[in-house]
Parts: sequence; structure tokens; C-alpha cells
Amino acid sequence: MRGKEFPQKKVLSLVLCVAVMLSVMVMGAGAAFSDQDKIENTEAVNMCTALNIIGGYPDGSYKPEGNIKRSEITKMICVALNGGEEPTLGTPATPTFSDVRNTPNAAWAEKYIESCVSQGIVSGVGGGRFSPAGNVTASQLAKMLLVCLGYDADIEEFTGNAWDTNVNVVATQKGIYEGLSGLDVSAALTRDNAAQMVWNALQATEVTYKYTLVSENGQLVSKVELVDKTGEKGNKITLLEDKYSGAGIYEGILTGAGELRTAGKDKIGMSNVDKLNGATVDDTKDQIWTYSNDVTNLYMQYVKVLVNNKGDAYGVFPVAKENTVVTDIFANVKQDGDKIKIGGTSYNYDVNKTSGKESGMVYGVKNSSGGPLYINEIAAEVRSGDQITFISNDGDNKFDLAIVNPMTSFGKVTYVDSEKVNVTGVPGAFEEDDII
Repeated sequence: MRGKEFPQKKVLSLVLCVAVMLSVMVMGAGAAFSDQDKIENTEAVNMCTALNIIGGYPDGSYKPEGNIKRSEITKMICVALNGGEEPTLGTPATPTFSDVRNTPNAAWAEKYIESCVSQGIVSGVGGGRFSPAGNVTASQLAKMLLVCLGYDADIEEFTGNAWDTNVNVVATQKGIYEGLSGLDVSAALTRDNAAQMVWNALQATEVTYKYTLVSENGQLVSKVELVDKTGEKGNKITLLEDKYSGAGIYEGILTGAGELRTAGKDKIGMSNVDKLNGATVDDTKDQIWTYSNDVTNLYMQYVKVLVNNKGDAYGVFPVAKENTVVTDIFANVKQDGDKIKIGGTSYNYDVNKTSGKESGMVYGVKNSSGGPLYINEIAAEVRSGDQITFISNDGDNKFDLAIVNPMTSFGKVTYVDSEKVNVTGVPGAFEEDDII
């Protein structure tokens, strides 16, 4: 079901927002692999999946703990360098390696391997072999990614006896190992960590070589200088921006989700945008993009939106450290002093807010002195069987708002008295005038 469109406006910092959310709450972001809970580098896997660089297995799993293979990494690189699209690649009449074309479970990767070899991204293991089923170490992948960023393996001495030391120094400087503290760079790399390294590389600035002629001892000598790749306005260009149509990453609170805009796509919106590619931007400007998936379940959460310069979003992902989200039916929400108790856990909520009404939503502190808002003060707005989602979206773990998804259909009525109605299949008790 498509979600309703929510008002595109700057997010207000209020203690409670009781709103009607008519859409079915469904999973709309993230890779949603069957073994998602085993993935440690969630953002990296989500982003690389959204960019069509990585995928799962036929059984729906990602197998994050599995080792990435040399053949697999060549395909990932070729697709990434082609903006997430399957590249058109050929193979030479005579194969470069003896263990690829005529080897079961390896021939599929020949075109990717040959392409990476021709670009200096990968090389063989000796003896005319590539070892397509062999594992990849972090140092090896780092070398591949640095070449993708524009580094020349020969100039930077990424070959020879000290290749791995040279690679690891530059890779650390470029942030290729960011988020992978304690990683053994010489050990077989997991699919989980491989995704993190690829995502790090996509966010890194590309480099190029600047050649100039200088006079030394009366002779012209060519000098080479490694410089960051820049655009027409002098801005540094990331690998992501270069290969994915000017793609960037916005951060902020999702204030719109749903409403069909173009064939097969919804319109999503974000207000209070904090960052673009890590840099602070004007947070008063609303952003609107089209997206293929329903993300109404992320409404009013702090998210990262991966977009291109054509107004399309590749993915919308919640930022775990910024969000505290708890959903239950209102009957299970209790008062615990100045806190809200849900499912046996008590939560704080922000009370230093203003009050008012706007666009059909009810905001504000009921206590005029600025004290806590008690559950019985919002009971008139919410029925006991309504689903209510409390959200903190500013990283302080104090609820700032709540969203109500009203119950609209019941099961079998089993008990009725002057005060309540019990219904099988629906937890909680309901007022008589709630029966439709």
C-alpha cells in the first residue's frame, strides 16, 4: 500500500505529535536479508546493495561472515565503476589466465577479471593463474580500490616486496579502513568488511596526476604531482559522485513518504537537512526526491538518503545512533512517574518544548508550566487499540514525538459493559463509540 503524503515543512521540536498515519507500516529501507541481524557494517551493506554493487544469495541471505572471493570482487568493482549498471565487457581470444575460462564456477567472472586486469586493478597469483575462488585480503582489496580512485600502482609502489606496506599507509590516509578497527589486513576478508571498504572508497576523493616541466641544471625535467580530482567549481570529486550521476548523501529527518509521483515511484521529502556528503547545509530548505520503495515506516526518523543529481533516491536508511523508536498499542503504554513505560522499559521524553496546532496534527505540552506530559492527558487523542510509535530523532534517547496508526477493524466482540469492549484477536479494551 502506498503511504499518504505528509506535509513538507521544517520539523518542529515538540514533546508529542499525535498524527494519523493511514498506511500499512512495512519494511521500506535496508537490504532486509534473512541474516540481517548478523551484519555488523549495516550502513555499508545497505548502501552497496542500494547501489547494486552487492547482492545476496538465492536463499535470501547475505552471509556476512563468509569470505569474499577474488572473482566476486572483480564483478563488484566493474559494476561500481559503471554506476551500478552491468557493464558491456568482452574477453580476449586468448585468455590471460589458465584457471578461469575452462574452470567450473569461474568462467562467469572472466569478463570482469579481464576488465580489472586491463585497468591495472588486479593481477594474477603467478604461474599464469588468477585463483578466482581464492580469498581476498584487506590489503589486496585496498590496493584495488586505490587504483579505482586513480592511484597508479607503479608510481605509488603498490607492487614489489613492500607493496602491502605502501598500500596500507595510503589506504589508511584515504579512510579505506575507517570503521574497521582491529582488522587483520593480511587475513581473508569477510563479505561484511568488504562492503565497508567499498563504501569507504566510494566516499573518498578521487586523485589524478599533474605533470609539469621544470628546469633542472639547464634541462627540462618532467615532474609528477598527485592531486585531488576537482570539478569545475574547485569542489573535490568522490568516486561515488563520479560514477553515480553526481550522487550524494543527505542527512536529516524524513518528513514525507508516499503519494505516487511517477510510474513506479513515490515522492519522499526531507526537512531540517543537516548534511550533504558530511558538510553542513542550509537546514531551512526542503528536499524532495523520487524513490521506488515505501518508506512510510521511517517517517519522522533521522535518515540518510542516497540520491543522484536527477532527483532519484537510491536508498533511504535510518541512522541508528540518532533514533530511538518504540512501537506498541496504546493499551500497553503506561505512566512511570515522569517517564513512559512500554513493554517493561521506561523511557524519558523531552518536556522543554512549545505547544500549538498545525496541519491537522496535535502538538505540545499539556502542562502549561512546562512539566511532563502524562499518558492520561493524551488518552482522548488515542484509542487503546491504536498503534502508537514513539520517536526520538536527535540522538538524546528522549522521545520527541509520537505517531498514531489507528485501529480500523476488529475481530469478534466477546464482552461488552458500560465502560469497555473486549475483542478477540485485538489486544486492549475499546470504548463503545470506537466500534464501527
